[in-house]
Amino acid sequence: MASAPSPEPARLSRGAPALRPAALMAAVLIAVSACSAPPPPDTARTAASSTVAPVRSGTATASTSPGLARLPDDGMTIVIRHAATDHSKPDAEPVDLDDCATQRNLSAQGRADARTIGHAFRRSGMRVGAVWTSPYCRSRDTAELAFGRAEVVHGLERLYPQPDQQAQQRLNELIRRQAPQTGEPNLVIVSHGVYPSILSPAAPIAEGEAALYTRRGDRFALLARVTPAQWAAYRSPAIPAARSVVTLPAGAAFRVAVPGILVTNAHLVAGVDQIAVVLPDGTRRTAQVLGRRQDVDIAALKLDGTALPPLHSGLGLGRARVGDPVLAIGAAGAVTQGTIQDLDHPVTLPGGTRIPAIRTDALLPPGGPGGPLLDARGTVLGVLTTIPAVPEAVAIPVDVARAAALDIVDNPGPQ
Repeated sequence: MASAPSPEPARLSRGAPALRPAALMAAVLIAVSACSAPPPPDTARTAASSTVAPVRSGTATASTSPGLARLPDDGMTIVIRHAATDHSKPDAEPVDLDDCATQRNLSAQGRADARTIGHAFRRSGMRVGAVWTSPYCRSRDTAELAFGRAEVVHGLERLYPQPDQQAQQRLNELIRRQAPQTGEPNLVIVSHGVYPSILSPAAPIAEGEAALYTRRGDRFALLARVTPAQWAAYRSPAIPAARSVVTLPAGAAFRVAVPGILVTNAHLVAGVDQIAVVLPDGTRRTAQVLGRRQDVDIAALKLDGTALPPLHSGLGLGRARVGDPVLAIGAAGAVTQGTIQDLDHPVTLPGGTRIPAIRTDALLPPGGPGGPLLDARGTVLGVLTTIPAVPEAVAIPVDVARAAALDIVDNPGPQ
């Protein structure tokens, strides 16, 4: 790569040092974007499909083949838009970039997704060098949670809604000089859904999604888009139990020992008699909602004619101990790992009931509510649920869930 001057120190906030070419060549460029307004009309840069997959060079349309296992460990420029935010608290007008209280910030799910991205990089061995970020708090926080560090590069926040052409040219030149070659650590930019135009073709990325580029001479090729759910599953150990888990519109459900019965959270199927599900092989089906027990946030679904293997509860929590390793399985095969922290932790369920639950230090995986919490033997310990402002996996004890599910099967209907 041709050498060139580093960006002006004045462009790096809060006394951050100017980025040296040697450091930047050794970096993964992950752009975690901070959006300050609704998506622009340019569809090449706006709302993303939930499918994340390799993308053919020259087009911004993702294919349906996952292919993540074939991605390199280095030599990539990776653009990650900031993780999920709390849209009920929009940016102030004018926004103060030095005051997070005036900005739209990460939600609990966004903070969990950011950690998941970092876990995926560490688990897979992908090499991370410099990490750049927009000055927005949601971008900086995503980078810090994922990678433990970030350097603010001004200009990344000036590409949207009206692009600052000087900032665009400066960032494009910086990337042209510093993007890694094969064998060099990846370079990371944490920025907006609109990112420097040298990274072309543009990929539409939603909050928490990434666009992965490789350098080919003076041009770039788009290798893949990756969602938070795919980061969670990326190069994670093969979990046979994931074959028992189906994806719901807002969570997951899993097959239990009773033929044709799936268990999930009651709040995920509130007010409906049927629910769309996606099987592990991608097949779309419709399941019947047999009933809900709102007091313990458990529902039972009926789905016949599948090859889903059942998960078993065995002795339930009889052998579980604080410190035991656990797996939390969510939608689309997302898996996180951790240990039991408490077997009798009081929580308030979405319906308002307060019960003792299983608390872990595993992150709640994307699409985790309704999925199973398993011990090292693959035995179900509980059913994952959503606890406001808690990013870790919390589960309704399997003994409670099993009793509620069997009651629903014997006495269908809401209660």
